[in-house]
Amino acid sequence: MNYLRLAIAIVFAVFAQCSFADSIQTFQITQVTMIMGPNDGSGDNLGFTLTGPGVTITGFGGMACFDWCSGPIPAPTGNPTEVFVSFFGSATIGGTAYDPMSLSLDCCLSNANGGVNASASGFVGEGDSFTQFNLILPTNGKWTLNFAFQPPESGNPGYYYFTDGEFSAQTRVTPEPGMVGLMLTGLAGIAGIVKRKTTVRRWSGRIVRR
Repeated sequence: MNYLRLAIAIVFAVFAQCSFADSIQTFQITQVTMIMGPNDGSGDNLGFTLTGPGVTITGFGGMACFDWCSGPIPAPTGNPTEVFVSFFGSATIGGTAYDPMSLSLDCCLSNANGGVNASASGFVGEGDSFTQFNLILPTNGKWTLNFAFQPPESGNPGYYYFTDGEFSAQTRVTPEPGMVGLMLTGLAGIAGIVKRKTTVRRWSGRIVRR
């Protein structure tokens, strides 16, 4: 049983070290979606959802795209810009649902080109429930923008107008270094037990256990 006891001791040691190494938890966001409509001047023309293991964040915001998403344009093109968060609709962090009014993230959800930032930090909760956290986000997202054409009439030239757009980014969950360590030590313990049993079976004589 020495190998088994050693494996268990190593697992607990690694787990304890990972648990207390950093008090600020880091979560990986595996899916980011944003749905945007025309900007009528109010600014809140976009809804977003961030999901990952133990994390779900939803909310509304706006994109400063007045030059192409708020009126007629000569060609069906648009240049996405930063998305600024107006308010959050829900906030689940680490499997715990918080009051979304207590959630705070970095100033903007996306970068200057409308893509998601690689990381973000924030806090949520109040009093004893106050929690700081970091987010790792996928950066392979892309906007799909849709436009409709208004044919010429009454002497006015035809034009395009923005109808809606969707952004999607996703990534696979990357195991944390602590989890990799736990897996390796667990495999090492199992290998040791198997080896010991194989050695015992090879002996044809009487085995004395102490």
